[in-house]
Amino acid sequence: MKFLFVYRGGEVPDNRLDRNVDELWRWLDNLKEDGYEKVRFAGSGRKFISQDSIDDYSGDIFGVSIIEADSLEKAMSLTQNWPELQYGGMIEILEAIGD
Repeated sequence: MKFLFVYRGGEVPDNRLDRNVDELWRWLDNLKEDGYEKVRFAGSGRKFISQDSIDDYSGDIFGVSIIEADSLEKAMSLTQNWPELQYGGMIEILEAIGD
């Protein structure tokens, strides 16, 4: 089964930013090494497109991953040690339709 993880940032204290970024990349790299993460989108070039305009995105989503797991429960269990949780970050999980 395939799932989309949508990563929403929390409020990371300034003195923890560098460490948090390192921990986030390590967490993502572990998902990939363990065979769960298939595709990752993160970083720059984010745009918000509407009928009337194209603007730079300024919301709290900072990335998404396509995850492959045996069940929703397994996908949810992969998020338990996501470093951003301690700062109020959230992960939305959407299941692929017709997968």
